Amino acid sequence: MRNHASHSVVCNAPAATVHDLISRTSEWPRLLGPCEAVTVLESDGPTELVEITARLQGVGMSWQSRRTVRPEVLGVDAELVRPMPLVASMRTTWRVVAVNDEQCVLLLEHDYRLCDDITGLVDGVHTRAEAARFIAASIDVNSERELADFKAAAERAGAPSGRDRALRHSIVCAAPADEVYAVVRNAANWPLIFDACVAATRVGGDDTTELVRIDALQDGATISWETRRHYTDAIRRIEYELPVPMPFLESMSGQWRVIPLTADRCLLTVDRRWRLLADVTGIRPGVNTVDQAAEVVDGFVDGNAEAEMLAIRDFAENRSAALATVVVRATLPHPPDEVLAALFPLVGTADLLTGRPAGTVRYQDAVHDELVAQPRGEAALRVVRTRDERSLSIDVCQPGPPRGIAARWGRWRVRATPGGSEVVARQSARVDAGALAAAADRADVPEKKRRLRELLERDSRATLDACARALVEPPPARPRLDAAQAGEAVLEAAGV
Repeated sequence: MRNHASHSVVCNAPAATVHDLISRTSEWPRLLGPCEAVTVLESDGPTELVEITARLQGVGMSWQSRRTVRPEVLGVDAELVRPMPLVASMRTTWRVVAVNDEQCVLLLEHDYRLCDDITGLVDGVHTRAEAARFIAASIDVNSERELADFKAAAERAGAPSGRDRALRHSIVCAAPADEVYAVVRNAANWPLIFDACVAATRVGGDDTTELVRIDALQDGATISWETRRHYTDAIRRIEYELPVPMPFLESMSGQWRVIPLTADRCLLTVDRRWRLLADVTGIRPGVNTVDQAAEVVDGFVDGNAEAEMLAIRDFAENRSAALATVVVRATLPHPPDEVLAALFPLVGTADLLTGRPAGTVRYQDAVHDELVAQPRGEAALRVVRTRDERSLSIDVCQPGPPRGIAARWGRWRVRATPGGSEVVARQSARVDAGALAAAADRADVPEKKRRLRELLERDSRATLDACARALVEPPPARPRLDAAQAGEAVLEAAGV
């Protein structure tokens, strides 16, 4: 008689990461509690013959298995060549099935047949019924432990570690490559177009190399560093290094490139590499370890890079320095899919620019919805949201922004992290320079951008705080908020 068992676990990690772990048997003794040793006896491409030693209900056992890695289905198939005691034959099937870009299900199936004669094979097992219970219980216990170990290892693998770090950012610009390169090359543009940049002062240099001192805002404080830039204009490449790095860094370097796609389109890309100091104590209160410093620097570099790329594109395409972009991060101790579900009803429902809820739902389907508010005597305020459960993202735009703002849009992205999720909220808005000229408020564009950034950051943090509050309740008990209630929740979190 054939016997069957199936076990699974949800991993807060990409499917490819999990499949890589289950494919490398040499790592199993380090990763899996029940596994004591793995010896590769033969190997032929994706197939290998291995001998595994593990403990089943405290009893040490060894067996040989022929395993075939099947990357096309994110799986591993195995057949026991020399089965364990009490088992005549066994086939195991591993499959990794993506739930979304940040989560997957790891599935383990066993199909097996017991020996006809089980006498004397395992101490305390004397009948076929006892043998069936022993193997079934062993499969249950070991499968649950192995799946839990793989889950933990996969989720740990998603966390960057160590002092050496790197990031790449790219964006397509609807402008000629030479024009985009000119924007990036001229450091005098930076305080005008980069939100975080307070000043960029040329210290020295010539036509191909220059030294620039940068003053920028990081978490509300001004920090400074120097960057030496080397220009290769013929291929639109800028190489840079920081002889005087920013706080927490031992070194930093990178390259900007502008790559033509067509006569009027190009790809702008930047690679950054940096090394953290071994000792980061005494630089900033509350930052005492390399991991804490890494979180500060990673967030600053990643958030500023996104804002920089959008600002460069907007400046090159529209000859405008009116774009304000804010990136806010929050870590929540909940799975990514639960965070997305709690976040979506809240995003865009409170308009902190006007201090009121966005209104009622005019249109809604499984992916999109539109919120509309029309205060008496004023033009309608519209918010359009799109949810992508595969990428765990929410795109939002405001086709009818308040007066003084030409456009407003953003993206909220949920990423899996060890122990929960990180939400990255990126919001952008463009000052309406034409409206400024006719307005009684005579603040210039930079001042309007500063105010916009403050409001966008406040909106992002309030939305994330409201999301964190909503997640405190277990899923079945979480209230279903309509748009008005969601807006009030965000306004309450903002203290409005």
